[in-house]
Amino acid sequence: MAVRLDPFDTDALQAQSLLWRQQRNYDRAVLALREAIARDPNNYVPYLTLANLRLTMGEPDAAVEGYRDVLELNPNAVLARSSLARTLMRQGKLREAKVEFETLKDEKSATYQDLYDLGRIQARTGEAPEGVKNIKRARRMAEAQFDKAPGAQTERQQQLLVSMDLATADALVVQGRIGQAQRILSESTSEQAPSLLKLLASDPEAYREQVINSDIL
Repeated sequence: MAVRLDPFDTDALQAQSLLWRQQRNYDRAVLALREAIARDPNNYVPYLTLANLRLTMGEPDAAVEGYRDVLELNPNAVLARSSLARTLMRQGKLREAKVEFETLKDEKSATYQDLYDLGRIQARTGEAPEGVKNIKRARRMAEAQFDKAPGAQTERQQQLLVSMDLATADALVVQGRIGQAQRILSESTSEQAPSLLKLLASDPEAYREQVINSDIL
């Protein structure tokens, strides 16, 4: 399906890019977005769309560069900062990611997912007490949001809450609060909980090292 292009309007180019993306013709989608940026270099939206596309294409370094371009144009672009932080986190650049998540928190723009990720990073970067606080706050926010939605919690939502509980236990172990971590694990419905309890009982230091050295997915 062709889109009629106005030489002074980038909306049609972005629409064309979306069509190419839906057809998985990513190279043409990129070209359309680059043209939109060339026509209106001060509009951050095509930069953001291109960064998201780069992530879809498996190019996280290019996505990071794109998100930084967005924030240079619009420092208040919350979605770009959140995406930048999460991409850096998945690349293992935890301290860089932490800076971006903390900015979101300071600006009171952090979602429960942002706080959850921040807390998990803090558990791995020497700030376990703050990590425990942020993960617990994220859980409260998530549960409140899920409870407001019509109908029962979905399986995915329930699994997220369980994962947050496990992350809280992890951060507590790093902090040295073994008894509290054991209580959380003993009450967890996660299939991982029994093996984690066993490891915690036999070798707390190995559990701690496992948490600190593990990747965040």
